[in-house]
This record gives sequence, C-alpha cells and structure tokens, in this order.
Amino acid sequence: MNTSYRSSRGLQRSALAAAISSAVALSGAAFAQEQPDRAEPAQQSAEQHAAALDTVTVTARKRTESIMEVPMNITAISAEELASRDLTSVGEIYRTIAGGASATGQLILRGLSGTNSPSPGTTSQFVDGIPFSSSNIFDVDRVEVLRGPQGTLWGSNAIGGTVQIVTRRPTTDYFESFSSLRATSENDVGGLGKRIEAGFNAPLIQDTLALRVVGSTFDTPGQIVNAATGTQSSTGGELLRMQLQWEPGEDTRLNLGYINQQSRSEGTRIADRSRPGGYYVPSFTENPDSPWGYDVDYDVVACNPAWERPDCFTGGNPGVNAPSRHTIYEIMDQWSRASTDLVSLAFEHDDLFGIASVNYVGSWRGNNSSSLDNWSRLDMADMMKTWIINQDKSNRVTHELRFQSNERRGGFDWTVGLFQDRYREGYNPDAQWQYHENTPQGIALFSDWNDWAWGPDWEAQGIYNVGDLGRILYGDPGKNYNLTYHSVTAKEEAAFGELSYSLDTGVGAFEITGGLRYFRLDDATSYTQSGIWIGPEANTATTGGQESGNRKKLSVSWMPNSDMNLYALYSEGYRPGGNNGPLPNACLADPFAASHVDRYTSDRIDNYEIGFKGNMLDRRLRIASAVYQIDWTDVRTDIYMPSCGFRFTANAANARSRGVEFESQAWLGTNTTLTFNAAYTDSIMLNDVEALGARRGDDMTMVPKYNGYLALDHGFRLFERDAFARIDVATYGPFKSHFNVRDEDRAEGYSTVNLSGRINLSDNVSLGLFANNVLDKEYVTYRSARSRTSSSQPLSEIYGEGRTVGMRLDLRFG
Repeated sequence: MNTSYRSSRGLQRSALAAAISSAVALSGAAFAQEQPDRAEPAQQSAEQHAAALDTVTVTARKRTESIMEVPMNITAISAEELASRDLTSVGEIYRTIAGGASATGQLILRGLSGTNSPSPGTTSQFVDGIPFSSSNIFDVDRVEVLRGPQGTLWGSNAIGGTVQIVTRRPTTDYFESFSSLRATSENDVGGLGKRIEAGFNAPLIQDTLALRVVGSTFDTPGQIVNAATGTQSSTGGELLRMQLQWEPGEDTRLNLGYINQQSRSEGTRIADRSRPGGYYVPSFTENPDSPWGYDVDYDVVACNPAWERPDCFTGGNPGVNAPSRHTIYEIMDQWSRASTDLVSLAFEHDDLFGIASVNYVGSWRGNNSSSLDNWSRLDMADMMKTWIINQDKSNRVTHELRFQSNERRGGFDWTVGLFQDRYREGYNPDAQWQYHENTPQGIALFSDWNDWAWGPDWEAQGIYNVGDLGRILYGDPGKNYNLTYHSVTAKEEAAFGELSYSLDTGVGAFEITGGLRYFRLDDATSYTQSGIWIGPEANTATTGGQESGNRKKLSVSWMPNSDMNLYALYSEGYRPGGNNGPLPNACLADPFAASHVDRYTSDRIDNYEIGFKGNMLDRRLRIASAVYQIDWTDVRTDIYMPSCGFRFTANAANARSRGVEFESQAWLGTNTTLTFNAAYTDSIMLNDVEALGARRGDDMTMVPKYNGYLALDHGFRLFERDAFARIDVATYGPFKSHFNVRDEDRAEGYSTVNLSGRINLSDNVSLGLFANNVLDKEYVTYRSARSRTSSSQPLSEIYGEGRTVGMRLDLRFG
C-alpha cells in the first residue's frame, strides 16, 4: 500500500503511574516474605553465568530448542546479558551484533538496504510471536536476532532477518516484584535522562492462574537545540504490559495479554550543517490590482559563506547554550505523538492425540498517531511558516494457528500452520492538512512565491490566491492542501510448513529440512488529494491489486556431536507489493516522475549460506560463523521527487550481497568472559537506476564494509559482595547514505569504548554504574545531503551518543 503523499507523513499516564506505584509498593511488602531458592539475573555469580550461557534456547523454528541444533546463524541475548550491558532498548543491541547496521535506528542485516531512504524496512520484528514493533526490553527473557530471509516461517518483510523479543510469562508458583531506576547525563546535552520501570508477578490461583504486570516510563533530552525557538529536542514514552496466564493442566496454557505503548518527541534529532550564504527577506506594497493584494519583492541578506544556518540567520549569535554542531535554525519545531493498544490471545497445548502440539496466537491492535512536519524551509525558503499536520488511525488483526510434532517419530519432525494479517484504515478526512500563516501578508507571500500554480482553471472557481483556495475548498483561508483517505485495506494470508528428517550415523547426526510458504496478498486504497500541489481539480484515486506466490527453504546440517553443527542453507524472502496513486500536478515535471508506476510487486530474496557453530575446549569457547550470498531481484525502492516533496515506490533494481559473519564467546576463567563479534559485508547494485542515481557496481547505502565488537566481563568480590565489571569496544566502518554520492553523504568509520560495573548490595538490590563512549568520541551515524547540487539545502547529520555517565538501581523481591 502506497500513495503519492507529502513525504514526511508520519492506558493513559495515570494508569501507568498507578501500575508502577503498585509494583514499588508490592516490592516493599514482599521484602519479609520467604524467598524461593532460585537465582535471578542480578544475583547470579560469574560461575552461574557461564553455566547458563552453555544452554541457550531459541524459538527460531517456532519451537523451543537449543541454538546449536538450528541450521541458521542466530544471535540470542539473554536477560542477564541485557542487564549486565545496561541495555534498555532493542536498538542498542544492533551495533554489537556481527553484520548489523543501524544508521538511523532501524536494523539492516546482510547489507539489504537498496534505497536512498533512511528506513528501508528489510527486517521484521515480533514480540512473543506477534508481528509488533517495540523497542522496550524490560522484563524480557531474551532477544533473538535471526539472520537472513525468514520467508517460510516468519512471513513477509523478513528479507534481511527477524528480531524476536520473548517476554517473561507469568509464573503460577511464586510472587515477585521488581523495579529499575536509571538516570543518565550526556556530555554537551542539557538535562538528565530518566527511566523508571517496575512490575510484579502474582499467582492468583496457586499453580493455575497468575498475573504479570510491567510498567515503564522514560524521558530523554536530545542533543539538538533550535536557535530559532529555543527548543531542545526530547523523546519519551510509556509502556504498560499485562499478561494473565491460565494453566488448567500440565500440557495446556492460555495467555491473555494487553499492551499500551505510547511515544512522543519534540524537535528533531537531525542536525543540519548547511551553509546558506544568505537568506530572503520579503517586502510588501499594497496593490488593489494584485490578485493577492500586494506586490511582493525579495531582498537577499548575505552572510559569511562559512557560517552555518544558525549563525547566518542570527548574525553570528545563535544565543543558545549548545555546541554549534548541535544547533539548528528552523522557524518551527516538529513533533510527534503515537499510541498503540494491543490485545493478544495465545493458546498452547503440548499433547494433541499424543502426536502433536497446537499453538495459536492472535492479536488486535489500534494505532493512533499525529505529527507536525515543518515545510517552511522547503516550500517558502524560511520567509514564513507553513506546516503539515498528519493524523493516522488504523487497526490490525493477526492470527496464526500452528501444529507441530511433539517428538521425532521415524526421524521426522514437522510444522504446519496458517497465518492471516488484516490491516484497515477507515474514512479519515484529516490524514494530512497543510497550513500557512493566515495573515494578508502571509497569503500574499505564499501566493507570490508559488505563482507557478495559478491560472485560468483556478480563476474559473473564483480562486486567485492561496487564501481564496483555502476559503473556497476548505472553509479556512489558512489551509492549502488536503489528503483524505476513504478506505485503506491490506490482507495477507499464508499457509506454511516445514519437514525435517534426521538420521543418526556412526559419524554423527544428519538433518535435512524443507520449508514452503504460500502467500496471497490483497490490498486496496481509496483517497482524494486536493490543493495547491494537486491543481484545480481534486485527485481522487482508487487503487488495488492482488498477488500470490511461494517462498521456499532447504537446509542440510551435520552434527558430529551435540556441540557442533555444520550446515548449508537456501532460503527465500519477500516484502509485499502495493500501489502508487497518480502523480500530483506539482510533480509532473520532476526528473524522476518517469519512473512512476501504478503498482509495484513483491521483491524476492534468494539466500545461499554455509555456517558452522560449535562449543569447544570443554565448552569454554563457543563460536558461530556463516558465509553467505544473497541475490535480490525486483528490489522495492523508495523514489523521492525533490521538486515537489512527494515520493512513490517502484521495483527499480537488482542487487547482490556477500559476506562473512563471526561471533564468539570464550571463558578465560571461572569469572572472566571474552566476547568477539565481527562481520564483512559486500553489498552492491547490479544495474543502473536513474531515479536513485545508482550505477551498476555501486555499494549499497547505509551498509559498512565491516563492523566489530569486543567485550571483556569479569566477576569478583568487592566488600564481600558479588561484583561485575565490563569493558567493550565497538567499531564500525564508513558508509554512504545516498547513491549519486556527495562528500556530505559519507559517514566516517568510528570506534567507541564503554565501561560498566555492578555490585549486588544484597540478595534483592543491585547497583550499577556505567560510562558509554568513555573517550567522548564525536562520530556521525548518518549523513545525507538532500540536494545533489545545492549546499544551501539541508545537510543532515545524526550523531552518536557523547560521553554518557549513569546509574542504575535494580530491586527484586519475592
């Protein structure tokens, strides 16, 4: 589903506060209770740490099994490791895994970007088997990163890989409460970052029914300060997650879940290093004969060509307490708000007629979001305010029913299932509104600057300026453009299965696995665009289409023993196709408009992989590695039309990616662990794509050739208490953000050093201190020039975290 719209479209706090307060109160109430004999992550010794990591389980094949058995390259991060590394969001994991790229926060695996967009959407995310994007990793059991296309079992959009977050489920045999308080301070950034998280698990009926509730809230000050408004950017959000688990029998579990997830942002995290050289200043002379009541003239105020925008527009005195690279100048601040309510139902029965297990997971969610996009600079050269308000409201329903063999019979294991995903947006007359300053001078300035838009067809409707347009079309002279959705629907249905045959021989066990997914896609969109960018006649379009196909997987693995696996894998993946609406009038002359198509189809991924994983040296060394080649055909590319600010999607490219991934852990002693991860990626275009500015042989965007991660963990006794220390170094190669590359599109490679320590003050309390980017390395994670020719257009940069020091207090009772 896609239309040619303006390109920047994008339980209440009281309930959350009550949940957190209750959890903290329960923590104190539980202090005196008898505690079961079990180790929690914050209390495990280093020796227990090593033993726990020797038995890593994953659900990559939709069943719980040892990571060693799965013929696939997987990274699994346990709850303990998340705590020891002080990770609070899934995005913080991405830069530490072999082959992971994350220029703007979205994960790119195995070099699959294929576009100039900073968000290519080539990796899918699931939470407890539900397709759902969430960055929060508080009270999770583990995070699994599955590399390569997962089209057979995990479905669409998993062409680069899949991230699966497995939360902790309610337990029916004991009570516990837990909380975490975190405060951070970043160098050159005003204000403290704060995060409060708490939860509890309560058996309601012993061994039968339990409730688990988790709440989280955070506020993080941003690096970027707007000299025009004085606003410092910030982000924040809340999460409320509740699960009610019923276990009526030993083999049966029913889980009813609810998630409310909210996010908000003020300002931007994107710096702008452009040097405009000057700016326009309009002047007005009343003229009753002018169609907009004034004659408008433009003077150019020149400034030092070495000055960036904040200095240029303020005469060299931006007047804010922030480094120059953190200072921008925009006459309006963008903002966003989003809220999602998700209800889920999961049913598991382990013994169906003695031959199979049955699993069902379904969800309903409602999404509401709104945002403001500042178009003052791009549409009006900063001479006046003009902005877009986006409003989105949608719902989505997913179902998956799966049957699996509960034990290997005759050497065979099997999985079969059905999947359905329905997305819907109803009538929405407020999807996008563009506004301008509703003053006589504002209307005159907007009309004159965009005088290309007017003509006899407008005059026939009594429209001579942008104020007339808003008054006649919308009843508001301050509006100039509207996008109305009448209906948006998308449905994906699939049937999938995998069959494995295992044969034990004198030289080990061989396993052959084949998988197939048949999918069908149906989508339809009906919308109307009107206003200055569209022309005198509103643009109403109904688009839709259908597509079907299949994706396959075949693997062969050899396990000479339970600690070694050598495998070969072929797998396929896809992203759903969709529709583009007609081009607006303002875009017809754009040089990329010729690439516009009514419908784009699913792209296709073919992955060839050989891998090895093993435990060696008496299980004191674990390694996992893979060599792969990926052929990517009919690549879905996001094509931006800079002359009008609209975009569309097309199947415009073919690409190829090759690489090597290596991850390892070594236990150097009872209390010391060494982790080393590294990858090399060679991802290139195979044909010229004029609309992207790409040429055959060009490297993919946002993909470094290499990345590496080295960490040393050590456990020791301090003040007669267990303590832990960690140092890690991450290195990241240079990359470009754009085809038709300019110097401003290249991000240099960088390395960062982090330190952290933790001491268990008691069985229930753990205190952690950490310092990220200890050397205060200034580095850029993303750089992009909006224009291929002009230095006055935005030169966007996103910066990595400066030196950040913080404290974390964890409490657990029960």
